Amino acid sequence: MKRILMLRFLVVLTIVVSFLVVVDRADAQAASVGRPGVPVVRSETKASVLRIRRMPKPSRAVMVRTPEFQTSVGRSSRTPKNREWALLEFDYETTPEWLDSLDIAYSVMTRTKGADGKEAYSLFQSRVTYIDIQKGEHTSCVILAPNTLARFGEPVAVAVEFYRNGTLLDSKTEIAARETSLPAEDWWKNPRIIDNPLVTRREGLLERNKTPFALISMDDYEAVK
Repeated sequence: MKRILMLRFLVVLTIVVSFLVVVDRADAQAASVGRPGVPVVRSETKASVLRIRRMPKPSRAVMVRTPEFQTSVGRSSRTPKNREWALLEFDYETTPEWLDSLDIAYSVMTRTKGADGKEAYSLFQSRVTYIDIQKGEHTSCVILAPNTLARFGEPVAVAVEFYRNGTLLDSKTEIAARETSLPAEDWWKNPRIIDNPLVTRREGLLERNKTPFALISMDDYEAVK
């Protein structure tokens, strides 16, 4: 009799364990695909928020002449021809339907000959906040003016960092092929580079909306906070 009771107990125990295993698997599967009417919660990664698609390459390709506008003003220009600006545009893509804001940090290094004939570098840095960014492809832009270029040289390296609520989402850099003194990784944060006696920090990196290019293709750019 005891053996029969023991066998019955083992059979019941086996059935209960099998049932619990099936339920646990079903719950796990439901959690992975989501139950009807219950949204699946997935952790948001940096790459799922923003991705840099294209960087400007420091070369003559970024040099653009002052745009011309037709006006009724009769004043003639004092300069014989339109001068050149360094137009640095960064293409990026956002995935969320809307982002409240994005903070963008730019770094641009230029090179010229100093008064002593030696190489001299200038580091231009600025930060801007865009607001109400809709899902899709976007372009951000910073510019160096003609006099800045004439005095401190053309860009030899550019870098950009995109932040959301203080979190770095993506960053990239482009260095001119002829520029071999700069490391490819985080040169704009490297004390050996930015604190070097040959490098001078300067003001003058302009937002696009503070230049003559502000009225061109306005809808391609985000509103600045």
